[in-house]
Amino acid sequence: MNIQASEQRRENQLLYCVLFAFFVSGAASQPLGSFIPFLRDTYGLSYDLSGVLLSCQSVGNLLAVLLAGFLPLWLGRRRAVLLTAVWMTAAYLIFAAGLGSAPLLAAAFLMTGVARGGNSNFANTMISTLPGDKATRGYNLLHGCFAVGALISPLLLVFCAGRWPTFGWRLTAGLLCLLCLSQLVLYAKMPLPHEPAQKGVRSADRSFLKVKQFWLGSAMLLFYISAEYAIVGWLVTYFQDTGVLDASWSQLMNSLLWLVIFAGRMVGAAITGKVSRNKLLLIDGAGFFACFLVMFFSRTPAPIILGLIGVGLFMATIYPTAFAFGSDCIRGNDLGCSIMIFTGSVGGIITPALVGQVAERAGIQAGMGVVAALTALLLASIVLSVWSVKHAKA
Repeated sequence: MNIQASEQRRENQLLYCVLFAFFVSGAASQPLGSFIPFLRDTYGLSYDLSGVLLSCQSVGNLLAVLLAGFLPLWLGRRRAVLLTAVWMTAAYLIFAAGLGSAPLLAAAFLMTGVARGGNSNFANTMISTLPGDKATRGYNLLHGCFAVGALISPLLLVFCAGRWPTFGWRLTAGLLCLLCLSQLVLYAKMPLPHEPAQKGVRSADRSFLKVKQFWLGSAMLLFYISAEYAIVGWLVTYFQDTGVLDASWSQLMNSLLWLVIFAGRMVGAAITGKVSRNKLLLIDGAGFFACFLVMFFSRTPAPIILGLIGVGLFMATIYPTAFAFGSDCIRGNDLGCSIMIFTGSVGGIITPALVGQVAERAGIQAGMGVVAALTALLLASIVLSVWSVKHAKA
């Protein structure tokens, strides 16, 4: 009994540490879309360059996710996550210092992506070591904490920019830099689960590569992350430049989105084990597609805000549920989690830049039309995944 209680305490302590670390990751990696209007005004950035900057974050994320599958095999998990996480602090130092050359901004966005990718792989791998429903609930809590961070930081940006219009956004960057430092301290001290004694790439378990469910989960993540990155990166700019919402309301929409996502993920954690995973995915996919279309085609504030609330609500549990769907065969496997997140993150590189390219040539409305198409593809991938699993069991 004492052994069981001790194991539960260890699992809970691990969960709490990872939740805080992912809260910091959400606070630091998600507000870049809200920073874009300030960067454009201060440094005269074009749509094209703004889209490239957002894609630089995705490139860094992709590289880190790929490396994060191998670094723990060479360095151990603690050194690996510290090596990637430190770059978020460096990036916000660049923002806070007001260094605005295009190459340096691109490097800073790349750094935030490297840190985000390392954080994501580490956190998801740690949660995958938890047993059964505790892991599924942990994924929802994990991404709920990410949503809390993503909710708070744009509000902080709005407050600081309103209070100190000339340097408020740089002050926000400085505060986020300090928050990132606290994450590094946590990583240096938190207890970690046992790691295999054997090191090196050859020691990695690669059996999951032959499992169809792993690739179906990865496909859902690909379309979801494509849509999420584009929405979060371009939402504020879209509302401002189309004039459907004024500037102050537009800035608040990112925080509203993440508030709803947080609430949805807490509901997802509460209903784990009560609603089947397949049913939840189908409801979320259909609701996300429908609500995005309402927001996209509306021209008055009320339906736009209601549509956005619906988008956030149905987005909330897609990532954690799709990840749980595909990760049944990769529990505690750094390489498996890395490849799954890597596959999903490919869309995060292509989509923000694609939206920027289309917006530059045909207007921001056409650019966001790309996102509408992605929500349809996400729904199709969910239907295919659910049907395939049911067909395999029949």
